[in-house]
Amino acid sequence: MEYLKISWLHPFKDEPELLYSEIDAQRFESRKIEIYPDGSFGIASPQFHFGGTALSGLVIPEIEEFSADTQLISEQISAAEFEGIWNKYFNFLS
Repeated sequence: MEYLKISWLHPFKDEPELLYSEIDAQRFESRKIEIYPDGSFGIASPQFHFGGTALSGLVIPEIEEFSADTQLISEQISAAEFEGIWNKYFNFLS
């Protein structure tokens, strides 16, 4: 698995500013969290989705492709960091 954090620099209040993705070996998303400027969020896995967030059906590009876009700040994060974010938002739904 690979874990990405992407900060999207934009002025839109109805678009996420932080995206966290868990990417499988075939480069498809297996879990995703989107966080909006007002603190609201969406979360998705193969079993469910919340807040309008859904997993992409497309192969996720390598991190270098995200870095080429000046509106995106992308970084690989650890599995532990992703799990911490996932649990924070997933447990909020419980």
